Amino acid sequence: MATRSRELLDLDTVLSKQYTLERELGRGGMGVVFLARDLRLDRLVAIKALPLHLADDERVRERFLREARTAARLSHPNIVPIHRADEIDGRVFFVMGYVDGESLAQRVTDRGALPAGEVVALLRDVAAALHEAHRLGIVHRDVKAENILIDQRTGRAMVTDFGIARVAEASPLTATGLLLGTVQYMSPEQVVGETVDARSDVYSLGVVAFHALTARFPFQSESASAVLVAHVTKTPPKIRDVEPSIPLALAEIVDRCLAKEPALRFPSAGELGDALSALSRSIPSAPRREESAPAATERDVLLSDREARAVWDRAANLQAQATGTVTPIPPPSREAERQPVSPSSAYRLDIVRDSAREAGIGTEYVDRALAERGLGEQSAAVPAPVAPASTPAVALEIRDMRVKPFSRWAGAPSSIEYEVVVDGEISERDFERLVETIRRTLSDVGTVGVIGRSFTWSATDPKRRVHVAVQMRNGRTTIRVAETLKALRHSVFGGGVGGFGGGFGGPLFAMVSSTTGMVEVGIAAALTAVTTAYLGTRAVYKGMVKSRQTELRGLIARLAEEARLSIAEPSEERKRPVLPGR
Repeated sequence: MATRSRELLDLDTVLSKQYTLERELGRGGMGVVFLARDLRLDRLVAIKALPLHLADDERVRERFLREARTAARLSHPNIVPIHRADEIDGRVFFVMGYVDGESLAQRVTDRGALPAGEVVALLRDVAAALHEAHRLGIVHRDVKAENILIDQRTGRAMVTDFGIARVAEASPLTATGLLLGTVQYMSPEQVVGETVDARSDVYSLGVVAFHALTARFPFQSESASAVLVAHVTKTPPKIRDVEPSIPLALAEIVDRCLAKEPALRFPSAGELGDALSALSRSIPSAPRREESAPAATERDVLLSDREARAVWDRAANLQAQATGTVTPIPPPSREAERQPVSPSSAYRLDIVRDSAREAGIGTEYVDRALAERGLGEQSAAVPAPVAPASTPAVALEIRDMRVKPFSRWAGAPSSIEYEVVVDGEISERDFERLVETIRRTLSDVGTVGVIGRSFTWSATDPKRRVHVAVQMRNGRTTIRVAETLKALRHSVFGGGVGGFGGGFGGPLFAMVSSTTGMVEVGIAAALTAVTTAYLGTRAVYKGMVKSRQTELRGLIARLAEEARLSIAEPSEERKRPVLPGR
């Protein structure tokens, strides 16, 4: 306690002209958090300071400030705002909004497993926050119950500590010292040091959900290293095997989040949030406010930017089907500019209705669109849409077009190539939809080339050589996805066999030979080390190839489905309305 008091007093002295520190709120490997009062604005804030032993490392200090300033770009109702990131007299810190409440970790510790409805509501908030961050290219990398704060007044979940995991990577501390607090939540790809994307945060949020619903973790051990290995090698238990009372639909969402292969998870936090939103309408949840609240009105109901645009889009299409007229939708009504929630993050339900009405879309069509999403009563005046008379079917056979023989010494092929053929030809106007699917799946902007009625996409990531080709000919659309793995194979085997096997085999040969006096024994020991390194590296390479095969099969399946939709209802026939912000 004395140490903590000295640390608080020291920081209080440095910041005395701008803040008054009141007490310590918590601490972790990357900082100490204090409750403070901003003297200029007379408000409570939270200040996270980098410990002195880390602030002395220039690399850590600069990354801490850089990540804090990057996170400060985030503005969302479910993200704790960062007001300032600075360094004064050697003390490195950032100032963020103060959330008067508790962390999700503390709530589970105090109450045990939480009700399904409560968990779904909290997960929706976190998914919305992550979706906004991912939209801006920011991956949290340290999603855990400790970083999810629950406002005691509103019940709203808010996410904090964006980017701190990246700061931890630059720290001179040992891996064990850094990982003990987060090891339970790390995705398999993060454990093995691969590049992570939004799907890594989805996995971590799946662990959060598992913990909140069962008060335990998917993998439990007193050894941090054992948990890390389990994340990579073991299949997590089905959550209903641990707690059978969990609703099946919710269990399926959690189990999907925890899929080992990123391609099998929700591809984005936005899609996860949509699944949770749909589920929340069938699972009752406790009121979000602790005090008794009046019945919700349309001014209380918020739709995410994604949901609002989907409602506008669907309502305009319903009206077009019924009347044969297309209604372009202007930006939201002027009232939206005065609403307390940022239009980039959410719209009130009354704003959604007003915007549609101002654009000339009938209220009955908006009601139907809302009813389909469980947000209102369906109007009997609007008939259900009639499906197209015939819908071309996707040739679901995904052919493995392996062009090089299987490498026995490597244990896996040196290239991947898949092909699928869809009956019918897609419209050039829908090329953009396919390109967006590729970019979203592979998390790479890539480069696009268009020749006639075909296009190609090539990855710009130097670590991956992925190529996608879409070609229309003779009434069919052929989609090919390929990746060359030669560079990956050389890197893996060079580091594993050459680095570990060679580096360890030589000293082992010298030690065993000198100890036994027998060169033959030393050679045998060295060969054993090299063989062990080879077999281990071979297993690692096989696992990496399998992961990429799964990802590319998922990609080509999604592209085939997009092509089927394009052929069934081309852009020219669909006459998709122009939505706000597009």
